Amino acid sequence: MKQIYILFLVLLTTTSTINAQDFKSGSLTDNKNQIIDGRIVIDNSEKKIFFKNDGKIKTYNFNSIINATVSGRLYSKIDFENNVYLAHQLVSGKATLYDLSNSTYLTLKEDGLGKLINLEENKAQTPGILALLFNDCNEIRDAIPNSDAIDERILIAIVTDYNNCTYSDYTPTENEIKKTNTFNTDMVNFYAGFQTGMNNITINEFDSNNTTGFGLGLGIAASPAFTGNLQGNLYFDFDVSMIFTGDNDFNNQIDQALNYKANSIKFSIGMEYIFNKKGTLQPFLGIGYGYTSDYYKGTIGTINFKDNAQNYFFIPKVGMLYQLSNNKHIGLTVSYFTEYQNDLSFRYGENLTYYPLVIETSAVTIGLNYYF
Repeated sequence: MKQIYILFLVLLTTTSTINAQDFKSGSLTDNKNQIIDGRIVIDNSEKKIFFKNDGKIKTYNFNSIINATVSGRLYSKIDFENNVYLAHQLVSGKATLYDLSNSTYLTLKEDGLGKLINLEENKAQTPGILALLFNDCNEIRDAIPNSDAIDERILIAIVTDYNNCTYSDYTPTENEIKKTNTFNTDMVNFYAGFQTGMNNITINEFDSNNTTGFGLGLGIAASPAFTGNLQGNLYFDFDVSMIFTGDNDFNNQIDQALNYKANSIKFSIGMEYIFNKKGTLQPFLGIGYGYTSDYYKGTIGTINFKDNAQNYFFIPKVGMLYQLSNNKHIGLTVSYFTEYQNDLSFRYGENLTYYPLVIETSAVTIGLNYYF
C-alpha cells in the first residue's frame, strides 16, 4: 500500500509539472522518420519531450527522436560538455548561439568554450558571463547592457557583433576603467593616541579656574568611495576619549571650600578636510559634534559628594598629519570643546540645606595620534 501512495505522489508531481509547462504547437520526427503533429514542450534538463495530442500527454526521450519543431523553429541534437541538447541555431560564426527553449540559451565558441545562460534565472550574472566569454573583443563589452535589459533580440545582436569583431588581447575599456574607479574601495584609517586637555571651569558663575587633564583616545576615519574626487581629502570620523583630571580647589560662593576631581568619557562624530593629501605634511580642518559623560567626586566644606551628568558640545579642530616611511601617519590635533553646563546642585543634612553647584566647562585638547 505504501508503494502505491509513493507512486501516486510521483505521478501527481510529474503531472503538475507537465501541466505547468507552456505547450506550443509543433511536431517531432521519431527514429522511424515519422512526423507527429501536436503540442510540445522541450525539457533539456530531463532530456525529454512532452508531447500533447487529443488531451493526452506522452513522453519521448531524446534518444527516441531525430528532431522537433516548436513554433516554427527546428530543434536538432547537439553535444556540449558530454551532454545532448535539442537546440535551434540562432547565430553562427566564431561564436554560435543556440536557443534551448524555456529562456535558456547556449553560446558556444570555436575553441570549445561555451556557457549556458537562462535569461530569467541568471539575470544578474548574464552581463558578467558574456563579458568573460567575449574577453577577446574589447569594444563589445561596453555594449553589453545591464541584466534587466538583455532578451533574446539583444543576445543575438551581441553574439553577431562579436562575430564581426577585430579580436585582440584583453585590455580594459574606457567604461570599465570608469566603473572600476566608481566602485573602488573606501579608505579607512584607525587611530589611537594620548591627549591632554586644558579646561576652563566656572563654578556658579562666580569663580573660574583652569584645570589640566590627561587621557587616551581612539577612533576611525573613513573617506568613502562616493566622495569621488574628494576621496582622500574629505574624511568622516568617529572617536572616543577618556580624560582624567586631578583635585582642584574653587570658591563656590557659599563660603564653603570646594574641591573635586572630574573624569570624562567623550564620544564624537565629525568630518575633516585634509589639504595636500599626497604630501608628507598634510594640514587639516574639521568640525564635530559630541556627547560627554562627566563623573565628579569631591567635597564642599566637610560634605562629600559624588555625581555625574551628561551634555553635548561642538568641536572645531585643526591639525597636521605627518606621513611616515611605511605610509602610516602621526597626527597632531588641537580641538576646542564648546562650553556646556552641568547642574549638580543638591540638598544635604537634616535641614536639607541647598548647595548650588553649577559647573560650566570649555576645553582645549591636544591629541597625538598614530594612524594605522
